[in-house]
Amino acid sequence: MNEENKKKREDLEEQEGIGKRQEEEKEKCEEYLNGWKRALADYDNLKKELSNERVQMQNSAIEHIFFSLLPVLDNFDQALRFKPDGLDDKTEKWLQGILHVRTQLENVMQEMGFEELGKEGEMFDPHFHSAVIEQESEEKESGIILEVHKRGWKRGERLIRPAIVIVSK
Repeated sequence: MNEENKKKREDLEEQEGIGKRQEEEKEKCEEYLNGWKRALADYDNLKKELSNERVQMQNSAIEHIFFSLLPVLDNFDQALRFKPDGLDDKTEKWLQGILHVRTQLENVMQEMGFEELGKEGEMFDPHFHSAVIEQESEEKESGIILEVHKRGWKRGERLIRPAIVIVSK
């Protein structure tokens, strides 16, 4: 009987050992699974960060191009303020071609998501306009834009440059 008890005890110890090993293996599996889930979450976060970074880089490049083209558009506006009267047909057609180039440039700005601010006759808004002069006007009520010196621009909700205007008193 002693030998039989010894055998039973060995079998019991062996089963306990197997149970402990199974528990250890189960813990390792859970640890590996949790590590895999963390790695997957880190990968998803990285993809989101890279996507956001890519969008920021695109926006930065678009704004860089915009700021490079803005002085050209400002110069078109300034030149058109001094358009002489009484042009002959040939010169008038040439001017129309120049204005077409200006329109194309404006369309490019709009395609990049930029919106023009400040037009004569609009109500002055200090969020989008900067008044350089307040001028008396019998024809317009107070706070109306009389003249635009430089057009303002925004992209989405972001103000890029306020319009520089003359406002009626």
